[in-house]
Amino acid sequence: MTIRRTLGAASLVLVSMISTARAEGEVEYYPGVCGGPHGSPPPRYSTLLDLPIIFERIAQYTLLPEQMYTGVWTNWYRESDTKKRLAKLATMRSRLESGNLWDTNRVSSPQTFACDPYTTNNRTIDGTCNDQAKSWMGSVGSRFGRNMNPNGWFAQAETTTLMSPSPREVSRILFTRDSFKPVPFLNMFAAAWIQFQVHDWFNHTLSQHAYHDIPLAADDPFRLDGQTVMKVAKTAPDPSRLQSEAAMGPTYPNEVTHWWDGSQIYGSDPVTAARLRTYHGGKLRIDDDGLLPKAADGFEDTGFRNNWWVGLALMHNLFAREHNAIADMLAQRYPLMTDQELYDKARMINAAVIVKIHTVEWTPAIIPNPSLEVGMNANWYGLNKYLWPKLVTLPGYIPLPYRHVIFGIRGGSRELHKDPELKTEVPFALTEEFVSVYRMHTLLPDTINLSRIGGQSIGQVELAKVRNADARRLEERVGASDLMYTFGIEHPGGLVLNNYPELLQNLKVPFLGRMDIGAVDVLRDRERGVPRYNEFRRQLLLKPLASIDQLTDDPVLRESLKDVYGHDAGAIERVDLLVGTLAEGTRPTCYGFGETLFQVFTLMASRRLHADRFYTSSYNATTYTQAGLDWIDAASFKSVLLRHHPELAATGLAGVTNAFYPWE
Repeated sequence: MTIRRTLGAASLVLVSMISTARAEGEVEYYPGVCGGPHGSPPPRYSTLLDLPIIFERIAQYTLLPEQMYTGVWTNWYRESDTKKRLAKLATMRSRLESGNLWDTNRVSSPQTFACDPYTTNNRTIDGTCNDQAKSWMGSVGSRFGRNMNPNGWFAQAETTTLMSPSPREVSRILFTRDSFKPVPFLNMFAAAWIQFQVHDWFNHTLSQHAYHDIPLAADDPFRLDGQTVMKVAKTAPDPSRLQSEAAMGPTYPNEVTHWWDGSQIYGSDPVTAARLRTYHGGKLRIDDDGLLPKAADGFEDTGFRNNWWVGLALMHNLFAREHNAIADMLAQRYPLMTDQELYDKARMINAAVIVKIHTVEWTPAIIPNPSLEVGMNANWYGLNKYLWPKLVTLPGYIPLPYRHVIFGIRGGSRELHKDPELKTEVPFALTEEFVSVYRMHTLLPDTINLSRIGGQSIGQVELAKVRNADARRLEERVGASDLMYTFGIEHPGGLVLNNYPELLQNLKVPFLGRMDIGAVDVLRDRERGVPRYNEFRRQLLLKPLASIDQLTDDPVLRESLKDVYGHDAGAIERVDLLVGTLAEGTRPTCYGFGETLFQVFTLMASRRLHADRFYTSSYNATTYTQAGLDWIDAASFKSVLLRHHPELAATGLAGVTNAFYPWE
């Protein structure tokens, strides 16, 4: 797929190749091909005829993986036969699970302790005791893992090349937004949602006293304020690092739990969690106006508050109210439950609702390929959802490790997978590579057009005016319902070059001066040992590119890339990961991003579910209650929105099956 700008200079249309394998770039993005407000028609597969073929193809591609590539690019989306597409996707994931989950506690692991019996059926706040044999696994302070060998040269922090080319110049030339390039098939909730999720998943600790100095070019506008360098706090070193680990690439602890547990709402430490509770009926503190209480700095007090803006405010207020609705339901159904039991059960149910929405709604919305939609639904429900007749037991020709493909990961057996070198189970942790592929700041617009329900325009607000306490003032002035409607009809930016929000390239930071987050994004990968684009592809089982010319067919963009990274044959090896992924012109059908990011998504989307006891072996009525399981089954992003904002039923939300698509 290539990227073409049409419908005026500011619009982005994804030009895709439909499933009949037509020439690359020949067919533009059409909702009829790629899904849309009403989703893709669900396919049907014959259990007797189609399913054996899918698994025959999986065996074939496992034996002959070269068949999954055409030139340097994967080709699953070029197949006209959906069974081949699904088989290639399943094979890609299986190969990554076998070769790209690496343990960073290779020398010694943190000390395990005995878990309280209460944790058998309830999550802890700090993420401990999910695995009761490795009580520390996935908890606050445990290390990030890796999707490539942490002892490899490619996993080492850059030193002599850390500032080459200058991260600030990379950002100025390749990230600066020349015009806003929106994604026409998504609404702004897609942007707010992913930041809401990222705050649940990971956060690195930054040093309070050590800084990188990024030099500023002679013509850099930051120099007008007297700056000669841009100071960026270094990532704080790992306090658990051992001398015997000196040969390994850098390791860092996670400040929040690694689990998909809603920690952005509830916190990852007991003090925060306690502050947010009412201690009555298992509920969270919510003011009479339906908003979370303000902290001393004027905006919502919640589990994770960094980088606050109105999009996060909408998400946090919505799912705090969802928690309380769940607690009310449980109290009615199970009147003998204590406040603590109601809180813990509601927290788990709310987190599972979020996980389900992300898996079967957000992901298929941002990459609305019909086969991918089947694959993501299969992660949750299993391929059995699309089979006729339905299977009750696993057929003998399907290997046991593929049981989850048929019946879904949810409620199945927990799987940790093995380190390719150590041959031992890899303790669950999110990875440095996973952190890197979620640098999605280009989704943010520079301005938001505000509208009342019904379509009346009420003005425009700059991104700079919807941050921190300004976000709360906007909520109070406009109202949550109209802001929800605004987000339902506004578009996010595309994941392409020269589409970075202006605000984030020119932040004023107290005591440090002006800051360019685009430059910081580039610097972080180099600092943390995440390899540059081409080596990243090699390590994630993709083909390396021979030159920058293979990265994009846009002649202007090619020249810009070469101006930054060089005109020599080796320039492609210097292209930074974020730059390469945003520049990719060849993308799977209907995808908002390219295959390099997708490799990590393919692996870690399943890993986060497979490794979590509360989504596998403990996903049952004993843990969640039967009423809780029923609540999760019935929930969607649309239903959550309508439960707490029923007035939105009078908008275009009523006519879409996926609430991340534009409502009007």
